[in-house]
Amino acid sequence: DVWRENTERYTHDYHIISTVRNVPAVNHILCNHNVGHIGDLIKDKRDGLCGWSASICALAMIAYNCGKDFIYKEADCLWFGPVPERMYQDLGDKGMVFGAKMDSAPWMACAQSTFLVRHSFILDFLRGYLFLPHDKDMLPEDKFVKLEENAPHNYGRLSFGVDRMRPLPWDNQVWYAQQWTQEELDEAKKRGFI
Repeated sequence: DVWRENTERYTHDYHIISTVRNVPAVNHILCNHNVGHIGDLIKDKRDGLCGWSASICALAMIAYNCGKDFIYKEADCLWFGPVPERMYQDLGDKGMVFGAKMDSAPWMACAQSTFLVRHSFILDFLRGYLFLPHDKDMLPEDKFVKLEENAPHNYGRLSFGVDRMRPLPWDNQVWYAQQWTQEELDEAKKRGFI
């Protein structure tokens, strides 16, 4: 409910599609099966895409088919301020923009809980993403970085947000974060953010 309310608050001019079980949203489609977390693929030595990769590819194709840009917001990511507008500013004339490298724990190569792909670039993004090795051999974060390395003129990074890093930037006008603890959610509620 927190995710849905937060998403609807900042995306009043957009359609919301959820592929996560038990996360209903306006104009929603629910997917009650998931091919698994990246850890499941690595542990079971299965080839293919993890549930995250499969869902972003499917959602990107829905956006493409609808003639819309694709804005992704993961099911445990919350936004504050005019995030879509800021994403478009950061996008500039590039095809795609995604989160920055994490300079503290968990030290990931990029953040992927929020990103934007221009409609005219969706097929290029998917072609490049699906051409890279299976998820168990190359993590989705590493795939985004590889796409950026291969065509830096087409990919950019968001200038805001902390994703999984902490502390939370409570006083920033525009930001997002992922993987909230109960204490953080309680603080957000106390501050009137949720």
